[in-house]
Amino acid sequence: MIQLVVDTFSILAWKKSEIGFVVGVLVVIVAVSGIQLKLGQMKTRDAQRKADVELVGRALTVYLEDHRILPMADAGRVVGCGYLGGEACEWDGGPMIDNEGVVYLKKMPIDPFNYRGWKYVYEVSPDGQKFKVSAALENCRSGVQCNWYAGN
Repeated sequence: MIQLVVDTFSILAWKKSEIGFVVGVLVVIVAVSGIQLKLGQMKTRDAQRKADVELVGRALTVYLEDHRILPMADAGRVVGCGYLGGEACEWDGGPMIDNEGVVYLKKMPIDPFNYRGWKYVYEVSPDGQKFKVSAALENCRSGVQCNWYAGN
């Protein structure tokens, strides 16, 4: 006669070392997942910053082509909003317009960490022919560029 023996699975039957191993593996998995999530969020915000800076840069390039001079800068902001484009644009404001009412950018972008004091910065050369719009990046390590900018 053949006798069939069926073992039932029970965590209660595990040894302390086995339970410790499983818990340790789970802790490592959770820790690595948390780190990867934070890194992914930083990369996403940096990608948004790069896209924002490029967008403003394209608008300024078109403005320069139309007027042969760039708008002035005021404390890191583009002077191209408000009545006839004569006021400094707030980041997250706009639209960026010229004195004829032509809209170059419907809304100025804002840094994802604006509430922490992170800002985009607009600079223009004294002759009004060159510009730079820059943003600080989060995902910086030694030897890696920590600022991103668009310019001509």
